[in-house]
Order: sequence, then C-alpha cells, then structure tokens
Amino acid sequence: MQKDDKTIKNEEGIQDKEFKCEQGDKDVTDTKQDASLEESNIEKELEELREKFKQKENEANEYLELVQRLKAEFENYRKRTQKEKCELIEFGQEKIILDILPVIDNFERALCSEGDDKTFREGIELIYKQFKGVLEKSGVKEIHAEGEIFDPHKHHAVMQEEVEDKKENEIIEVLQKGYILNNKVIRPSMVKVAK
Repeated sequence: MQKDDKTIKNEEGIQDKEFKCEQGDKDVTDTKQDASLEESNIEKELEELREKFKQKENEANEYLELVQRLKAEFENYRKRTQKEKCELIEFGQEKIILDILPVIDNFERALCSEGDDKTFREGIELIYKQFKGVLEKSGVKEIHAEGEIFDPHKHHAVMQEEVEDKKENEIIEVLQKGYILNNKVIRPSMVKVAK
C-alpha cells in the first residue's frame, strides 16, 4: 500500500514542523544559556567594578585623613611658632638684662660703703638710677623680699638664722636682689630666712 502524496506531504510537514520546533527549543535554550552567561559576565564585571570602587573609596579616605592630619599638624606648628615668637619678643631682652644686673649689684655695694667724697657718691647714685630706669623701661621689676614669707618661686634661701621676734620662713635679710621680667622671675632673690 502506498501512501498518497497528500499523506506523505502531511507527514513530511509534521516532521518538518517537529524539526523546526525542536530547533526552536534548541535556539531558545541556547538563547537562555547565552543570556545566563552574559548575565553572569555582567555580574562579574559589576562585582569587579564594585571592588575597584571600594579600593578607590578607601584610597580617597586615606588621602582625606592624611590631608586632615597635615592640616592639624600645620595648625599646631603655626600656633607653636606664634607662641615662640611672642615669648622671644617678651623675653628676648633677658640675657642683656642678666648681664646688667651684676653691674647694679656692684653699684649697690659701692653705695653702701662709707666714703668722704660726696660728689663721687652722687655720681654713682645717678648711674644707679639710670640703670634702674633702663631696667624698668624694659619691664624689669625688683622682687621685694625683706619681711615677706619665703617663696621658692621668687626667693633662694642661702642661710637660716634663729630669730625670736620673726615668723618661721620669714625673710630677715636680702643678700642679693631678685628681678622679674614681664611677670617671669629671671633671678630669684638670695635671702636669709628665720628658723
């Protein structure tokens, strides 16, 4: 029995459709696999980009911290140098003044000695007053110590003596005057104190 042409064509059409359907399913599967593979690649790229972004963000934060530290260090440096500059201006004369003080001490000793020559004494007194004036203009003040209670910040005790009518640690004699420059003790008074 022979199949007629129509039946054969129908069977061939069905087979052809089945082949095309299988081919279409295969194409859909291939497309899905390609899409899945492409999506996987995109996710990998995205993850790599996220990682690079995190690295760059960390680097940026490190640079920001570095800049902030440098800014703080510079501000501290500026404050420190400003303070040193002010101290230099305020206490820059200290060395010269310390050199002048022994001269004043000698003048004071000469004034305390007995002498017959009145003019000599007046000359020394004039020089002494001039020196004191220079010191006062420079911000130097004498530390008044006699009769005061001993203060280790302003006085240097070199002797002690028992005295009945004085309080303990009261200064009974100034052996060498002390001086203050702009509220800073540059030389303490050398004193004798009561026990």
